[in-house]
Amino acid sequence: MNFKSDNITAIHPQIMEAIIESNQGYESSYGSDNYSIKLKKVFSEIFEKEVEIYLTSTGTAANSLALASLVKPHEVIYCQREAHLITDECSAPEFYTGGCRLEGISGSNGKIDILLLEEAITKSESLRPHGAKPGCISITQATECGTVYTTKDIENIKIIAQKHHLPIHMDGARFANSLVSIGCSPAELTWKQGIDIMSFGATKNGAMAAEAIVFFNGKYSHNFDYLHKRAGQLISKTRFFAAQFLGYFENNLWLKNAKHSNDMAQELLKIFQEFHIKNEYPVESNEIFVTLDPQTASLLQKAGCGFYEWGQPGSHLYRFVTSCFTNQKDLKDIYFLLSRTKKS
Repeated sequence: MNFKSDNITAIHPQIMEAIIESNQGYESSYGSDNYSIKLKKVFSEIFEKEVEIYLTSTGTAANSLALASLVKPHEVIYCQREAHLITDECSAPEFYTGGCRLEGISGSNGKIDILLLEEAITKSESLRPHGAKPGCISITQATECGTVYTTKDIENIKIIAQKHHLPIHMDGARFANSLVSIGCSPAELTWKQGIDIMSFGATKNGAMAAEAIVFFNGKYSHNFDYLHKRAGQLISKTRFFAAQFLGYFENNLWLKNAKHSNDMAQELLKIFQEFHIKNEYPVESNEIFVTLDPQTASLLQKAGCGFYEWGQPGSHLYRFVTSCFTNQKDLKDIYFLLSRTKKS
C-alpha cells in the first residue's frame, strides 16, 4: 500500500520480457541496432508523422537536452511556476542550456495562465537588451497538480507562441495518463497543436528506465546528436532501452497501464470523498492531492501507508499517486485504515 510515486513500482512483466528477449546474440551499438531502428518507425506510426527520437536514461536528461536544442544561453524558458523543471531538476535545464533562465508563470491547477504568459513575454521583449530574450515555452503533461492540458489549452498557448515566434516543449513524463484522460490521439495532443519537441516518459508507467526525446519539428534536431553524445546520453547498448519501449507499445500496454492507474485514482478519490477528505485539485490523471489533519496523516503512515507531504510545511497537503500496479487490495486497505482513524 504505497502511494508515494509511480516511480517506486516494479517493471511490468511484458516490458521485462521484452528486455529478456532482446538479450540474445549480437547487435550494433549506439542506436544502430535493429530494435532502435524499429522503434523509430513505431514512434512515427503512433504520432502519425515522421519523427526523430533520441533515448535517454532519465527524465531530467530528456527535459534538459530537449530544451538545450531549442534555446540559447541568453534566452528565457517559460513554464508553470510549479513545473518539474523548476522544482525538481536541480538546475539541470540551466546547466544543459548553458545558463538559460527559467521563468515560472502562475496559474491555477498547475497550468500556465495564458494572460500572465503573454504579459511576461511582452515585458521581456520590451526590455531588450536588458531583459533576457524569450526562448521557448514548456508545458508539463500531466501537470504537477495531476491535471491535464486539453487540446484547447495547448491551442491557446500555441497562439501566443506563434505570435512571438517561440517553440513549445512538452514534458511528457505522464503523457500516457493525460492521453487516456482526454481521449484523443497522440498526434492531436502534440504536434497538431504546435508542440515542436517532447520528452516522452515510460518509466513512471511500468518501464525500468525508458525516456525519449521526440522531435516533431525537424529543424531543432539538426546537430542534436552532438548534444546527445556530449551529455553522456548516447547509450552504447541501446537495444535494451529500445526494447523497453517496444514492449511498452506492444498491444497498447502503455495505454492500458495508464488507464488502470487513472481508474485507481478515481476509485481512491471516491474513498477520500466518502470520508469527507477534501481534494485540492481536479483529479484528471493518477495523482491526488488531499488535505489531511495531522492525526489522520500520522496514523496512516504508522500503519504502513506510503505517501508524501506536499506544498509548504504545515499546509497539511499530501500527495497520493496510483500506478499500473495499484490494486483493489491497496484500496481496501486504505479504506480500512481511514475507517479506523475516523472511529478513533
